Amino acid sequence: MTVAIIRNPAAGGWRGRLSWPALRTALQTVFPGAEIVETAESGDGARLAAEFCARNVSLVVAVGGDGTIGEVADGIMRSARPKTAFSFVPAGTGSDFARNFAWPSDTVAMAQAIAAAEPRTIDIGRLTRPAPDGSTSTRHFINIASFGVSGEVVRAINEGGSGAVLPGSLRFHLTSVRQILRYKPQSVRVSVDGVEIHRGPITTIAVSNGRFFGGGMQVAPAADLADGLFDIVVLGGASRLKVLSILASLYRAGHVGNPLVGSYRGRVVEVEPLDGEEGRALLECDGEMFRHVPARFDLLPAALTVKLPPAFGRAVA
Repeated sequence: MTVAIIRNPAAGGWRGRLSWPALRTALQTVFPGAEIVETAESGDGARLAAEFCARNVSLVVAVGGDGTIGEVADGIMRSARPKTAFSFVPAGTGSDFARNFAWPSDTVAMAQAIAAAEPRTIDIGRLTRPAPDGSTSTRHFINIASFGVSGEVVRAINEGGSGAVLPGSLRFHLTSVRQILRYKPQSVRVSVDGVEIHRGPITTIAVSNGRFFGGGMQVAPAADLADGLFDIVVLGGASRLKVLSILASLYRAGHVGNPLVGSYRGRVVEVEPLDGEEGRALLECDGEMFRHVPARFDLLPAALTVKLPPAFGRAVA
């Protein structure tokens, strides 16, 4: 097996830097001869992954947060060999996609779990939106794409600041509270598989392949990475107090059944703004910014080959 490892050296901040030597040793022990490269700027993960696929490597491993993981998976999907096996080691701020799997805590055991895993396929999403030049831009996403206040939260997290020293879950929670207090609901029209499900103001909408976002929030507790369907969660316009109450319940999936929260399943989600240029909801994709709506989300069933630990199981409500 030929293995390529793509690491984001900025992932996880100082914690990521401190843990890297031990992780590097573990990966080199389990995958002797693996080539290790590092990203320097946005887009490098996808580019490097595509280059490794063109060189016929057997396995591409991402080391980083959700953005790095999603970007490397996107590079594989765009490559000449989209069936190249993919894996990752969680090393980011939120590490939400990793929560879908039963990871061991020890770094050597993590590497061994990847090596021992049988290849299997999971679903992946594809986000398409108009580009400024009139063409279209696309990005595959492995976990969740969302828009509304969640986009504002991701933008604030990625811009950093004093909160960057906080643990990931706490940082996401405090940033979410701050952005909810500032947020003015934007109006959109949303359809799932051609059927309109929402028209009007939103707080956030999550188009989910995985279950978690925002540093451990179980936004889509019934999501299954291999069922061929998105789980779409809609929180419409609501008072800040009600939204903060729902935010607090997300960690234990307590929002399920709340009359303010709608849940749908489907393979194609289309969204368009209703408030004009100034009211376009901000998009995020696997924890990275992706401009604004309008957008289309397509579920690609069993499209990504992975070597990963078993799925963790269902959420607890």
